[in-house]
Amino acid sequence: MLKKIWFQTHWLLGISAGIVLAIVGVTGGMLSFEHEIQRAINPGVMSVTPRSTATLTPAELFARVRDAVPDKRITALVLSADPTDAVRLTFAPQGKEPAGRKGPRGETRYVDPYTGVLLGQPRGVEFFRSVRQMHRWLAADDIGKQVVGASTVALIVLTLSGLYLRWPRRWSDVRAWFTFGFAHKGRSFLWGMHSVVGTWVLIPYLLMALTGLYWSYDWYRSALFDISGTSRPAVQPQSRAGNATAGGQGERSNRTPRANEALDINALWQVFRGEAGAFESATLRLPERAGEPVRIDYLPLGAAHERASNRLLLDPAGGAIRQHERYVEKTAGAQFMASIFPLHSGSFFGVGGVIALMIASLLMPLFAITGWMLYLDRRKTKRAARAARGTPSPASSARSATTQELLIGFASQTGFAEQLAWQTAGSLQAAGVPVTVRPLASIDRDGLSRFKQALFIVSTFGQGEPPDNARGFARGLMRESLSLQNLRFGLLAIGDRHYQTFCGFGHALEQWLQRLGAQPMFDRVELDRRDTSALRDWHNRLRAFGAVDAPVQPARVEYARWRLAARLHLNPGSAGEPTFHLELVPAESGLPTWRAGDLVDVLVQQTDDHVADWLAQTPFDGSEIVRHNGQTRTLAAALRHCERPQAAEVAPDMSAQTFVDGLAALAPRTFSIASLPQDGRVHLLIRQSRLPDGRLGLASGWLTQHLQVGAEVELRVRANAGFHLHDGDAPLILIGNGTGMAGLMAHLKERVRSGRRRNWLIYGERNAAHDYYYRPEIESWHAHRFVQRVDVAFSRDQSERVYVQHRLRQAASHVAAWVGNGASIYVCGSLRGMAQDADSALREILGDRQLECLIAEGRYRRDVY
Repeated sequence: MLKKIWFQTHWLLGISAGIVLAIVGVTGGMLSFEHEIQRAINPGVMSVTPRSTATLTPAELFARVRDAVPDKRITALVLSADPTDAVRLTFAPQGKEPAGRKGPRGETRYVDPYTGVLLGQPRGVEFFRSVRQMHRWLAADDIGKQVVGASTVALIVLTLSGLYLRWPRRWSDVRAWFTFGFAHKGRSFLWGMHSVVGTWVLIPYLLMALTGLYWSYDWYRSALFDISGTSRPAVQPQSRAGNATAGGQGERSNRTPRANEALDINALWQVFRGEAGAFESATLRLPERAGEPVRIDYLPLGAAHERASNRLLLDPAGGAIRQHERYVEKTAGAQFMASIFPLHSGSFFGVGGVIALMIASLLMPLFAITGWMLYLDRRKTKRAARAARGTPSPASSARSATTQELLIGFASQTGFAEQLAWQTAGSLQAAGVPVTVRPLASIDRDGLSRFKQALFIVSTFGQGEPPDNARGFARGLMRESLSLQNLRFGLLAIGDRHYQTFCGFGHALEQWLQRLGAQPMFDRVELDRRDTSALRDWHNRLRAFGAVDAPVQPARVEYARWRLAARLHLNPGSAGEPTFHLELVPAESGLPTWRAGDLVDVLVQQTDDHVADWLAQTPFDGSEIVRHNGQTRTLAAALRHCERPQAAEVAPDMSAQTFVDGLAALAPRTFSIASLPQDGRVHLLIRQSRLPDGRLGLASGWLTQHLQVGAEVELRVRANAGFHLHDGDAPLILIGNGTGMAGLMAHLKERVRSGRRRNWLIYGERNAAHDYYYRPEIESWHAHRFVQRVDVAFSRDQSERVYVQHRLRQAASHVAAWVGNGASIYVCGSLRGMAQDADSALREILGDRQLECLIAEGRYRRDVY
């Protein structure tokens, strides 16, 4: 009940205050770098060219400006220690001016500090003044001020209620809080964006709202002064030097406009310099009435922020110091009150804080838009539900029996199983079935036991192993004994028939569930890669839940024509097989985008020798015409695109067409991309493999020897979300061997390009002289500290064989320290040997529990083959 109340409160405040908050957020973001922007667009006005001569003293500046404009009275002078800054001065207001909201505002001008000449009027002042008025009071004076204040209070309630509403069951799971899946569609995508991005900006929004109320409500401002133990200043925070007092014109008669001319400004300035020392900027304010002190507010060198200024009050007659108030000597409460604006703008935390709060402010419209879209979608769903309730049918009655929450658990290595899991969830949600989607890694004993129905979509990695993100589940929960008598489940097992243990992990999961008493709702569905018939079968199984309008189907696979632009033999003279660097460019379309860690699927072909050998074992003539993949071609040409079966049996009366129809299409071969889109080409690193009879392997032989430079090949770039880098500047340990360097190179390039230097490469091969792929780039990065540490293991360079796992154990304390400082570990290379041995070494160093935590957090990822 409480959650429902907060939900209603959240959406009501969101749709009512969202537009105002969007305006306030965008205008606040625009003001973040107001001074820097104005300075950039006003060269020669707000900035000057530094000269070898000394700048004028304040007294000289006063004198020259007074001679230039004798009818105006100077009230304040702002000087900077930066030789490129112009001096800013303020003239007393003359008559009624419409610029100020609390009264007429004095004119601000800029002066050349070397000559005392008045500079031109700065551009952009009125624009930013209008933006500021929109930000503070919607350009509607007190009414707008009240609306902004109420919306600011609403923002506080929205952030806290949003935090409560999305609090995950596993609150300590960082990924549950901050990870957003771009693969989600429809309402799931909108909700994910609204909630996850909202979590990212929750602290900035609370900070901006709690400090922004300082300018909205007098009672709030008074409360802050009382809580901080600070007395309120006599002048309101909105006041500015040079504003007219509340008395207006009637009080100006008490001022002494010519009294400032008797001041010995040079003497006063010397007293200030002797007392204050070095400073970044100083504002000299002249007294407006006889007997008032001269006030100098200055920012000392190394100040905490732009409002951490000191104040010096001097006697106008003799220059005696009446008061010297230093920021660092203030109480904590007084320092806090002086820091309200820096906290509000983010400058309290430096430039990074300003940028962070600017981005958060500019993101404010996102929540108004997604909130409204979610609200409208919810209304639409409710209307549809009411309409359906009016005409019940047997189908809807049967469906109501399945409206209990259903678990969809997935285990994915490359992201395909996860994609199918979310598509399945969308199909069921469209039918009104409540679902919970979870990776197996986040499912524990209690989380599984509370569900009565579950669908599992799991991939198999390698020879029957679970995907990396499900290894903890397999080693933990699947070894426990618990009762699942009340659970009914369905299973979609994904695998590759090229492996002997096809769908091995899916089989193991099914056996475990049944052993604990869970009952299958239907026979296991096995999917070989993207077999559309198996996916149709899976969707037919979902019809029992009412999923009739959103069939689950694979994304359409589009291959493009690429041209082999270059090929380079990297290891001539090596004891191992030849390894080649390949560069490919699009033959027709533009260069696609991809991320470090992504893959390419290449449609390879049988060579002419392979086809001739194949035909020699059949009674067919390669010139016979057949239909294959919708095209008419010779049998020999068709066989170039077919998978050769291990046992070729041809019946005596079989036709060439029947023979081809019974063959499977050549499966695409997958390779890691060693480049970034900024390189303008896809780079591959491929080692030749040999068959037992000595012939080159199909894919490696065709790409490294038979495909001519300049010839075309069909391929597609494929996302590999399981090997993408985390955002941020956390340390990164890259481990690999052989052609696994391709995946590591892409990550290194991305880290170097983004200026992230905490990188550690651990790499193994045979000989440094021949097999140190991309050595010049790596050594250059290491020399320039873009890669802090490089450990190599060249097994044949010494009598005792040394491998990657040995380097890991030798650096065990450093590995543990890097991981303790937040490092992620990425492994790329051969599964048999390097990846398994490195995994064993890491478990010795970190322990099984910590390594499983790294997997669950996405900090231990592998792209192995």
